[in-house]
Amino acid sequence: MTNDTNNRAQQPHKIGVMAYVLLLSMGIGWGLAISFSKMAATSGGHPITLALWQVCVSSSMLLIIGAFRFRPSIPRPSVITFSMFCGISGVAFPAMMLFWCAIYLPAGIVAIAFASMPLFTYVLSVVFRVEQGSMVRFFGVVIGLLAMALLIVPDAALPSPDLTPWVLLALLASVCMSAENTYAGGMRPPGISSLQLSYGRQMGAVIFLVPTALLFADPIGVFETWGRLQWSATGAGIVSGLAFTCLLYVIRTSGPVFASQSAYIITIAGVAWGMILFGERHSVYIWAALALTIVGSALVTPRSPRLSRLFARGPAQ
Repeated sequence: MTNDTNNRAQQPHKIGVMAYVLLLSMGIGWGLAISFSKMAATSGGHPITLALWQVCVSSSMLLIIGAFRFRPSIPRPSVITFSMFCGISGVAFPAMMLFWCAIYLPAGIVAIAFASMPLFTYVLSVVFRVEQGSMVRFFGVVIGLLAMALLIVPDAALPSPDLTPWVLLALLASVCMSAENTYAGGMRPPGISSLQLSYGRQMGAVIFLVPTALLFADPIGVFETWGRLQWSATGAGIVSGLAFTCLLYVIRTSGPVFASQSAYIITIAGVAWGMILFGERHSVYIWAALALTIVGSALVTPRSPRLSRLFARGPAQ
C-alpha cells in the first residue's frame, strides 16, 4: 500500500487552464499585498501592530475554510512546537520586517528582496543537508548574490544610499522565511494536512505578536472610522489569505513544482504595482537586479516535487 501511495504521489499532475489562472492570480495578488503593506506602513501604523492585524485577517480566513473541512481537535505537542517555530520565524518576524522596510523602501525593491528567498532556502537546505548540492543551482545562487549586490553597492541604485540598511533588513526577512522553509522540510509532523499546519503557523504568529504589540507598539483603532491605514492593512491580509488558499489548491491539484513558479510572478507584479500605485521609477541597477534575481531563482528552483514545496511560498505567509 505504501508503494502504491508513493507511486501516485510521483505521477505527473495534469495542469489545466484553471491552474494557470490561479497561478497568475496569486502572483498578482501577493504583489499587490506588498503595495497594500506599504500603504498601511506609511499611513502611521506601527509595523508590529500591522503585522498582527494582517496575520489575524489571514488566520481568520483559514479558520473559516478549515471549519468546513476538519473537526476541531487538540493538537499534539509536535504540532504545537512546529506551529510556534514556523509562526515566529516564517510569519511574525518577516511580516514586521517587511512593514518596517515598506516605510522607507519602494514597493518594487521590497518585492525584489523577497524574491531572494528561494536562494537562501537552497543554501540553508544544503548546509543542513536537507538536500544535496548542485553546480547548476550553486551558479543560480551566485547570480542571485550578484543581484543583491546591485541593490546596495552602486551609489545610484537606490533613491538614497541611506536606504541600504533597510534593503539588508528586507533580505533578512527572506532569510527568516528560508529558515522556516528548511525547518518545515525536515520537521513536518505526520498525519496533518497542509491547511491545518498553515492555520497553526498563523496562530503561532498571533500568540507571539499579541504580547509583543502590547509591550512595544501603538494600537490601531478598530472601532473608530476606518481610513487608509485600516483598509490597506485589511486589504493586505485578505489578499494574502486568498492567495495562500489558491496556493494550497494549486499544490494539491497541479503539484508543488508548478506552484513554485508563482515566485517569479510575485516579483514582477510587486514591481509593477509599485509603479502603478506609487509612481515608482527605478534605476538601471534595479532593473538588472530584477532580471538577475529571476534568472537565479529559475536555476535554484528544484524540479523535485518534494523539494519544491519549500519554494512555493508567498510573503510572510
